Amino acid sequence: MNLNELSSAKTINILSSFISSAPYGIIAIDVDGNIIISNKLTVQYLNLNCDYKEITKKHILECVREIPVIEQKLRLCLSKERKAFNVEAIPLNGKYLSFRGRIIQNGFVITIENITRLKEMESANLNAMIEIQEQEQNRLAKEIHDGLGPLLSTVKLNLEAALSDLENDEKSSSVEKLQTAIQLIDSLATEMRSISHALMPAVLEDFGLVEALENLCAKINKTNKIHINFLNTGINDRFDRIIELGLYRICQELINNALKHSNATIINVQLIQRTDGVVLMVEDNGRGFDIQTVKEQQPGIGLKNIESRITAIGGEFYIDSSEGKGVTATVEIPNLEN
Repeated sequence: MNLNELSSAKTINILSSFISSAPYGIIAIDVDGNIIISNKLTVQYLNLNCDYKEITKKHILECVREIPVIEQKLRLCLSKERKAFNVEAIPLNGKYLSFRGRIIQNGFVITIENITRLKEMESANLNAMIEIQEQEQNRLAKEIHDGLGPLLSTVKLNLEAALSDLENDEKSSSVEKLQTAIQLIDSLATEMRSISHALMPAVLEDFGLVEALENLCAKINKTNKIHINFLNTGINDRFDRIIELGLYRICQELINNALKHSNATIINVQLIQRTDGVVLMVEDNGRGFDIQTVKEQQPGIGLKNIESRITAIGGEFYIDSSEGKGVTATVEIPNLEN
């Protein structure tokens, strides 16, 4: 074997090793549409009944015959009329697969990536968000039922009584009942504003996240049961409404957790602008907890709600705690556009 043959053999061995160890299925096709190389993941992902060294056009097209969007792309790739393509998240053989085709010198390469785990995570996050929405809707329904329903019924009773008095020419009595009805309507309006603010606090809607968090901390400080320090670093503009509401609710829940469980005397809330995004940090000097123990016992709905809200706005969540050392919860939201 001469030097050129030896070099060529080494190149083929390196290429074969790379294709075999790649974390996705690979099919290489020559200019005539013949499959010249593939790997074991291709066989696994496509659920083929053959060895990866024996894959043919027929094997490939047979396994995707009931999926026209990918069958058409692969049929073209296995002919001479090939074009680059991306087909994402195709359900096949109990998996979700993404297919990509790229033209290379003297041929074509198809890669197959298994994204089943990613789709499962997306589904879990969606289910969690739906659960949160349902809980919020149930809470709102209860607020309306318990708060507005009785007031409306009482207004109705007073108006009916006033009408009866008027029909009986008892004007003084009817005036009194009408005045009561007006007072109840005022209470009804106040109750409606309260529910509306619970959904989207007025200060958040009007002035933005920084002032809303300042206001939240100031209200809690007035109770004289705990002291909250709020620090804003570098945030001067507004964010998207969904981002602002998400961060506000997350901060509310983190503070609420500290108030309920930590026995803390001080909570520090920081909102920090960074070049790569925004950080919300809530830190307390309470009793803390063992993170591993909490994970094993499964976190409560409050923590799940926080994690789901953070996922929904594209963030990351970190908790640092140990028994007797307090809790530091950090939320990172990357690349926010004002």
